[in-house]
Amino acid sequence: MKKSLFLLLLSAVIIQGCSNARPNLPDLPSLSSEVDLHKNWRTSVDGNFGETSERFSLVAENDKLYFVTDQGTLYTLNQADGDEINEIETDYAPSSGVTLQGDSIYFGTYDAQLVAVSLTNQSVLWEKRLSSEVLSEAAYAAGKIAIQTADGWLNVLEADSGNTLWRAKQDLPALTVRGTSSPVIANGKVVAGFADGQVKAFSLQSGEELWSYAAGKPEGRYEIERLSDVDGRLVVKDNVVYAVAYNGTLVALALETGRPLWQRNIASTVGVAVKGELLVAVDMKSNVIALNAKNGSEVWNNSDLLDRDLISPEFFGDYVALMDRAGYVHLIDLGTGAVMARELANEKNVASGSRMLAHKKQLFILTPDSDVTSLTY
Repeated sequence: MKKSLFLLLLSAVIIQGCSNARPNLPDLPSLSSEVDLHKNWRTSVDGNFGETSERFSLVAENDKLYFVTDQGTLYTLNQADGDEINEIETDYAPSSGVTLQGDSIYFGTYDAQLVAVSLTNQSVLWEKRLSSEVLSEAAYAAGKIAIQTADGWLNVLEADSGNTLWRAKQDLPALTVRGTSSPVIANGKVVAGFADGQVKAFSLQSGEELWSYAAGKPEGRYEIERLSDVDGRLVVKDNVVYAVAYNGTLVALALETGRPLWQRNIASTVGVAVKGELLVAVDMKSNVIALNAKNGSEVWNNSDLLDRDLISPEFFGDYVALMDRAGYVHLIDLGTGAVMARELANEKNVASGSRMLAHKKQLFILTPDSDVTSLTY
C-alpha cells in the first residue's frame, strides 16, 4: 500500500521538473504590456540547475552574481553585462544553491556533502559528510552554518572548518513532498520548517529547542491526504516568521516566542515574499494572493495565471515577479494586483532552474538550458 501511494504521489506531485509528466498549461490571457520588461543579457554556462524550479539559489553581492551548476562548476559573473569573472570546476554533484560569506562559498550535494570553496584560491576548503542529500541552501551567521538534510536533520557547523557544533532531528512522516525549506538564522536563533509540518526555533549557540509550532497539521484517512510539509522558503522580517504548509496553512509567528500572530487557509509548496507591510503568496492552483503582513487581511487576489505552476514570488521594484512552468516571467502591480508585463526568461520555453533573484534594477534567473538571464524594465 505504501509503495502504491508513493508512486501516486511521485506522478502527481514530486516530479516537478519533468514537463512531459504534467498536464499542458492553459493558454495565457491576452495582455497589452504597460511595462517594458526585456532581456538585459543572457550568458551560457556549463551545466543546468537542478531537478525543480526552487532548488538552486543565486547570490548578488559587490556587483557580482554567484551560483553553482549541477555539473559542480562555480561561477562568478559581472552583474552589469553577464561577462564571466571566475569559473571554478569541482568534482561534486550539487543539489542546491550557494551561500556566500566573504571569500567562501558553500553548497550541498546529492551525495550528502556540504562543501566549502575558497573563491580566491579556487580550491575546496573542506567538505562535511552529512546524513542525507541536501535539498536547500545553507544559512550563515556569526561564523556558523546551518543546513538541513532530506532525512529530517538540522545541522549547525563551524563555517571555517565544517566541524559539527550541534544537530537536531525531526522524524519524517511515511510520505513527504520531496524537498526541504532552507533554515533561517535571526536574532541568535535558527528557525527551520520540517516535513511533519512543524516550524521550530533553536538557540544558535547551544542547539536548545526554544519553541515549536504546528504550521501543517496532518489530517485525512490516507497518508497522501496527510501531507503537511513546510517546504516553502521561510521568511523572517521584523521579528516575525512567515511559513506556509502543504496542507493549507500560512502563518505568521513571533520570532521570540513562536506565538501565532495570524494565519490563513492557503495551501502552497513554494515560499512567500514579504516587503514592508505586503506579503505575496502563491497557492496550489497558482492564484496570486497579497495579504497585509501585519494582520493577514487580503489586499488583492489575482487568478489570471491559474494552473500555470508558478514558482515563488520575488519583489522587483514596483512589482512582484512570478515565473510559470513555460518560462514566462509575469510582473504584477503591487497596488492593484494587475498583470502589467510578461517576458520569456529564455528562448526555449523552459521553466526556471532556480528561484528568481531581484537586485537593484535586474532580475536574475537560471534556466535548465544552461543559460543565466538578466531581465530589466
